[in-house]
Parts: sequence; structure tokens; C-alpha cells
Amino acid sequence: MGRGYKTGFIVILVLILCILGTYLCSKYVFIGKKKTTFSVVVDKIKDYNYTLDERDPKLMKEKFKELKKVLKNKSEVDYKSYSELIAQLYIIDLYDINSKVNKYDIPCLEYIEKKEVDKFKKMIKEDFYSKLEDNSDKDRKQELPSIKSINVISNEETKFKLGEEEKDGYIITLEWEYDKDLGFDKKSEVTTIIDNSRVYVVKHSPILDWFLSNFDYNITRGENNG
Repeated sequence: MGRGYKTGFIVILVLILCILGTYLCSKYVFIGKKKTTFSVVVDKIKDYNYTLDERDPKLMKEKFKELKKVLKNKSEVDYKSYSELIAQLYIIDLYDINSKVNKYDIPCLEYIEKKEVDKFKKMIKEDFYSKLEDNSDKDRKQELPSIKSINVISNEETKFKLGEEEKDGYIITLEWEYDKDLGFDKKSEVTTIIDNSRVYVVKHSPILDWFLSNFDYNITRGENNG
């Protein structure tokens, strides 16, 4: 093997290693850092593992304070009010998309029935937030919704089958307004259950959904019943 051939081979090998190293760093180091540095927790309800982030919108902070008051005395919890606030926090966290960094910034996880969290995360990344541009450098130009108000229209007691067990819960109808109407959902039914003294969201049925009319996503079944 000639000296020139060896030199050329070494140069090509070094270039390949540099390209591979750059790719791996960008994929696993830098992106990994972005995924884990989305938020700074400024408040929490420790017995329930609910948290409030510094970047959460003003309306969410207000509802979180209300939830904190409702859960202050664990022996005297008003589950109707508790469910209404969880439903409102769920909607605000899901639809206030302007406060999210990118599609990996998954909302609502602390409100979802725990066995269905992975299914919900996949749905958010692949469907709901799939076109969300990255804002890690705070230079996003994409116009996104911000919720300015939310109201409970009705609240009805219900029974919901979770696996082989039937749980008490509520069907809560909500409507909300945005800072600017961009064609996103404005009304929805959220079904909650009470499981081991804690409220979870198990079903979300938007009315006139922004990406699919009459979309009905049942978290516990992972079905689209449109």
C-alpha cells in the first residue's frame, strides 16, 4: 500500500469519525439537554405531586392556587371542586401551546391516569404538537394559542370503568377563550375519576376540534371515535 493511499485513507477515516461524532453529540447531548431543561418549579402540592412551573401562564398559576386551597385539608376534600380544577388545569396546559418549548415539552402528565401516561405522550408528540416549532433559543416566529379565560359550564357525576373496576367521577363541560382566535378548540367535555383519593383525567372529548371535527380521544382505550 503506497504512502499516498495510506494518507488518503486516514484523512477519510478522520472525516467520517468527525461527522459521526458531531451527529451523536447533536442527537444525544444537545437535544437531551433541551428536553430536560424546560422548566423551573416554583410551587408544588407535595402530597399529590402537582407542580407549577415558572413559565406556566398566569391563568394556570391562578387555578393552581385554587387547587392548593381545595387540597389543603386531605380529610375534607371537595371532590367536585377538585375535579373541576384538574379539568381546567388540564385544558390550560394542553391548549396554551405558546408556553411550550417544542413537541417534547409534554403537558398534563400529572393529571392523566398513571397507566395511560405513555399513550398520552405519544399522542401529543405525534398528533397534537407534531408541527410545533422549537423555541429553545426563544426565537420562534410561529403564532400559537394562549388561553386568557376558562369557565365550567356543567358538572355531572358519573361512573367510569377503569380496567375491571368502576370508579366514581365527573363529566365536566368547559369553554375557554384565547388571546387571539386561531381556530383551536373552545369547548370540551373532560371526564375525571377518583382513584385512591386522587383525581385523574381519563377522557377528553373536544367539540369542533381544531385538527379533526368531532374528535373523541379516550385516554384509557386509546381510541378515536370520530
